[in-house]
Amino acid sequence: MITNYDFVFRQRKRRIPDGTKLLLHVCCAPCATYCLTRLLDKFDVTLYYANDNITDYAEWQKRLDEITKLVDIVNNGAFEVQPKYPLKLVVQPFDSNRFFAVAKGLEREVEGGARCEQCFKLRLGDTLRYADQHNFDYFCTTLTVSRHKNSMLLNQIGLALQSDVQWLMADFKKHNGFDESIRLAEKYGLYRQEYCGCAFSKVE
Repeated sequence: MITNYDFVFRQRKRRIPDGTKLLLHVCCAPCATYCLTRLLDKFDVTLYYANDNITDYAEWQKRLDEITKLVDIVNNGAFEVQPKYPLKLVVQPFDSNRFFAVAKGLEREVEGGARCEQCFKLRLGDTLRYADQHNFDYFCTTLTVSRHKNSMLLNQIGLALQSDVQWLMADFKKHNGFDESIRLAEKYGLYRQEYCGCAFSKVE
């Protein structure tokens, strides 16, 4: 049976109280834009920038700068959806060696294959660990907004990882989420990268 993750998201969102603490793994500012339009009216959101797959430091920093810019836009009241709670940002230090360790032996995998699955597990595992340590209620990721990411796989990984901190099932590409993320990135002048982040995806 195929799960409609967007339906599950909407049903759960209606039931949970305002101010529920959500740690949202964020891959880049453009992907975060649309996700935030679906979250800021209910959740107390903290963005978690944990992306050891971005193997070039300059690229890693550039994406972080754009996320910081988006946080300022939201908190200064210039975003399309007004937050009920200030948007926060936590950054995991750059360490691409962790990604290369989980990708070892999978260098020749196609984009979207086994290497990406290990990458998702690494980043979502990091997100859950921080959420566990800092008393969050839920964790989630912006990755499902991309047309190039397998939302079923991401949700399966999140569900398998969850502990006392619950995985928030979602498929943010629904309701034209990807197209909306492009529109919002253009509206706010946010840099949109052309590859996932790792050295392998850049070559491909």
